[in-house]
Amino acid sequence: MEESKKQACSLSSFLISLLIIIPLVYCAFFQLDQWKANLANWNSNLGFENKLDEGAPEQEPLKFLLRRLLRGEQRIQFEDTGFAYPSELHSDIYVSSKQVRFDTNSSKIYIHANQAAAIHIVRPYALKGDEAPIQLISPVEIQHGNTTPPACNHYHDAPAMVFSSGGFVGNIFHEFNDVLVPLFITSRHFRSHVIFMVTGFQHWFFNKYKKIFSQLSRYEAINAAETANGTVHCFPGAVIGLKYHDNLYLNRSDVPGGYSMFEFRDFLVKSFDFNIKKVSQLIEEEKPKLLLLSRAKTRKILNQVEVVKLMEELGFRVVPATLDMMMNFEEFAHIVNNCSVIVGVHGAGLTNELFLPNGAVVIQVVPLGLDWPGNACFGGPAVDMGLQYLEYKIEPQESSLYDLYAPDHPVTADPESMKAQGYQAFGAIYIDKQDVKINVERFRKTLVETMRLLGRPTNPLP
Repeated sequence: MEESKKQACSLSSFLISLLIIIPLVYCAFFQLDQWKANLANWNSNLGFENKLDEGAPEQEPLKFLLRRLLRGEQRIQFEDTGFAYPSELHSDIYVSSKQVRFDTNSSKIYIHANQAAAIHIVRPYALKGDEAPIQLISPVEIQHGNTTPPACNHYHDAPAMVFSSGGFVGNIFHEFNDVLVPLFITSRHFRSHVIFMVTGFQHWFFNKYKKIFSQLSRYEAINAAETANGTVHCFPGAVIGLKYHDNLYLNRSDVPGGYSMFEFRDFLVKSFDFNIKKVSQLIEEEKPKLLLLSRAKTRKILNQVEVVKLMEELGFRVVPATLDMMMNFEEFAHIVNNCSVIVGVHGAGLTNELFLPNGAVVIQVVPLGLDWPGNACFGGPAVDMGLQYLEYKIEPQESSLYDLYAPDHPVTADPESMKAQGYQAFGAIYIDKQDVKINVERFRKTLVETMRLLGRPTNPLP
């Protein structure tokens, strides 16, 4: 009887093991790729995807990676045809999982499909609604459907990402806002297995940001205007254009992988090998370092010597950002990373807040009439990226415009009314012709609050 029980138990164990092993063997040989894709998609939808490149996971199928850039009906269309082109508020992208041929001689992209031929003209720049930079971007023609593509001269085993490095590149705000952040949004989930095909290629730009580009792609970027040694590049798929969300902003719910500005800044920390990640790491310094952005042409601080004296009296170690200092981008980024505070009048230089450690303080001096761009470009983004933000909004008497116009003139008394004249007329006054003379007694309160946010005492008055 006892022996029969043992045999029964052994048989049961064998049958249970068999029931477990058979599905596993089936998945291993027949369903593993699909199972992995479904699991990755499920994790992505729930926000569980591993951040950045930790662990160097195995590359996902190309069509699945491309699919993650799409939503709703466009995703369904892509599944059916291998091609989709969602039009969003700020940007348009074209996504193909079919072979893509880029003729650099004619700036034409060919995507063959068994359907009626259609032509799409696209300027591959993130801000489609901003007419000024868009007009500087050369168009690319996409021929999709029953076309006769040219023969391939160069075969690539990674998908292409087509974008322009033209537009307002040359201004650090637009370099990050219009190109680098959108490129991160669109390409990061490819885990560097993507080739950048660049129109309006500028060598200095790619050299300046080589550490960023090398993290986003393991391949050398291709100049889309290069026609030597054959002109037709062939890719297994492509994304034409870049996704854009808002000024220096990532919408976590619309980014493959669920990245936000926190992950983007962490990406910068790793790309540039920054030493300081949190402002608390600088607490041992006797005086907190304050980086003062100096402007040379417009929106200058006319009484900067007086302002610096006040900062030093309150216990800050002031680091003036000279033009020579800012010429070497990487070195200057490391200087910013070692500061607890950055102060500047509204302008592109405040983009350097990206390199501050978490918890650092940004003080933006907002000139007359520039409240909205001040908050939209730097104030709101600073908070979203884990920084502490203070705003010093000048009074009319602190603006150089007060000396040019009567106190009751709309320029000084009602800047909002001047917007009716259009951006160019408005900008010619408030952006191009305005300097500031800071009221140091008013500004003192902002600096004292900065010390409090850093957990530092202020020096007693002399």
